[in-house]
Parts: sequence; structure tokens; C-alpha cells
Amino acid sequence: MPAEPRSPAQYWDTYKPYQGEGEQPAPVADRFEWTQYPGHGPGAEVLGHPRRALDLGPAKGREAVLLARQGVATTGVDLSAAQVERARRWWKDTPSLEFVHAEVCDYLTASTTPFDAVYSVWGAVWFTGPELSSRSSPGTSHAAGSSPSARPSLPRRLRAAADARQVA
Repeated sequence: MPAEPRSPAQYWDTYKPYQGEGEQPAPVADRFEWTQYPGHGPGAEVLGHPRRALDLGPAKGREAVLLARQGVATTGVDLSAAQVERARRWWKDTPSLEFVHAEVCDYLTASTTPFDAVYSVWGAVWFTGPELSSRSSPGTSHAAGSSPSARPSLPRRLRAAADARQVA
């Protein structure tokens, strides 16, 4: 039994990895999904027509790759090393797409890149602060979906950390 995760990154690295046999196949990236229910909700049109997009918590990178294939320079920032490594492996041949392993506020503080669309399919905006507006171009689209089951399933200590980060 693995040690109990003590951070959100450890939680995702411990419980989210593929549990099947062999190499996990890349997911189909043919529709922008805002929830865990396929075909539920709008598509990428919610973001307008961005030139540069920032995906907060891209996990498998499905939505990021879809935007990059449409010519949008897309950066996905995830605090899970396992998620980033897997997304990089799957989508390595996709132009205008990068995945960064970092805590999003640290990334935004260090980055000078402006984004005209910022989104989070799984609600990673819980972990952002004023740093987000510093990298947003005038007129930036901000959009977030949320998995109803994702946040409550976090251990109580990690939910408290997320709540503290929201208020800070």
C-alpha cells in the first residue's frame, strides 16, 4: 500500500495513473469536454478565437491538443509529474503544444507569456490567485468546468489546502 498522499500532486500521481495492462493508449481528442460526461456542455467555442491558450491542470491533455491542432499555441500546466510526462509522450508530435510540470501560480509568476484564453476543464482555478490576471491579455476569455466528483473525493486535508489557496 502506498504512503498516504500529502499534497495534491502526490494524490494525482498515486490515484490517477492508468491501472490497465501495458502502455495506456492516448485518448481520442476530437471534442472539447468540460465535464466527465462526453458531449455534455459547450465546446471550445466558449473560448472565442484565441492565439495563445493556457490549460490549468490538463491531465491527459485532450483539450489542449484539440486547440493546438486548430492552430492555437497552447500551454498546459499541471502539478502532477505523472500527468505531464504522459501528456508529453502522447502528444509530442503536435505543433504549438507544450506541457509544463509546475504549480500554476509559480509558473504564472515566472512566465512573461500573455494568454488570451485561460481555461480549466477540471476546476484547477481553485488553486490560482492574482497571478492569473497578470498573464491575461486585455479581453482574455476565462472559463472553467468542474467535475462534481473530483473535489469532494480529495482527502479532507487537501480540500482544506485548496480552500486556503482560494482565499489567499
